[in-house]
Amino acid sequence: MEVKDKGKEPKTESIKESTEEKSEKLGGNITLSGFNLEPIEMVVVKKIIGHYAKKISEKISYKELKITLKQSRKTNMFLHQIKAEVLAGKLLEASSENKNLYNALSDALNKVYAQAEHKERTPRQLK
Repeated sequence: MEVKDKGKEPKTESIKESTEEKSEKLGGNITLSGFNLEPIEMVVVKKIIGHYAKKISEKISYKELKITLKQSRKTNMFLHQIKAEVLAGKLLEASSENKNLYNALSDALNKVYAQAEHKERTPRQLK
């Protein structure tokens, strides 16, 4: 008689997918790269990105917002590394590293927003 393991088998497909970098388009000018997350996590990630994309677009007009996620395993937890790039004539970029994905994402996008706010020109400066 053969004994079968109960429960789920190891997911070799998910391991392969996590090493490959997947890109996903949000809207026309937002690109996510490396976000292989659960659907409920993606909902929160998209809300955070949408909030900051709107704030940034109010300050400057940009061609593309690209956000890259790299996860590295440190003992019992993941370390999330976020890199945000905004192409608006000149490249604005920022990165953040945190154990909490949402904090890392918010921090990196907040840094890019601060740069965009700094780049904003007043009508007097355009003359």
